[in-house]
Amino acid sequence: MEELGSFIAISLLIIIVPGPDFFIVMKNSVSSGKRNGLLAATGIASGHCLYSLLAVCGLIVIVTKFHLLFLIVKFFGVAYLIYLGVRSIISARQSMNFTTSGIQHQPTKYFTSFRQGFLSTTLNPKALLYYLSILPQFIDTGVGLSLHILLLLGCLIMAIWIWFIFCVYIFQYIKKFFANRVFKAVFDYAVGFILIGLSIKLLLG
Repeated sequence: MEELGSFIAISLLIIIVPGPDFFIVMKNSVSSGKRNGLLAATGIASGHCLYSLLAVCGLIVIVTKFHLLFLIVKFFGVAYLIYLGVRSIISARQSMNFTTSGIQHQPTKYFTSFRQGFLSTTLNPKALLYYLSILPQFIDTGVGLSLHILLLLGCLIMAIWIWFIFCVYIFQYIKKFFANRVFKAVFDYAVGFILIGLSIKLLLG
């Protein structure tokens, strides 16, 4: 039980450091509403479910042994984050359009929010490396190995999902500030440049 607590604590310390997933949940929550934020969080958890399945099957080890395949995943992830960053900057420019007609609110589709969260996780090479570096440290090779791995992964996915749901509800309290178009524009610019910066860091890392 102590080992499980240590595993979750270390995993959460890694997860709560703001990264692409965090900013995607934030953007969907404050720009499109609580449901979009929750679906983005669910997409992130679903991405970890996929990696958990791959970890159980041992396919992650195979992927990392083929360096070219790993690089392809990495470049797709970088390209996707840059795309989201550019979209956010474009949204910021539109928010600064102080016309009398105002800005037309175009809510993000629920599936789009889910897809952004899912792809943010699955195309992030750091998520893949997490399952290769952190998870093996807590695996007991004794009896009941499969059950032990499933317990660890199940707790991890639940912890990730609960953390981002918590973030969604926190973001609802600051949402009122986004009625100010200047504030929203600054936010969109910041998120856009942060996502692009994170993508460059992933590319060079």
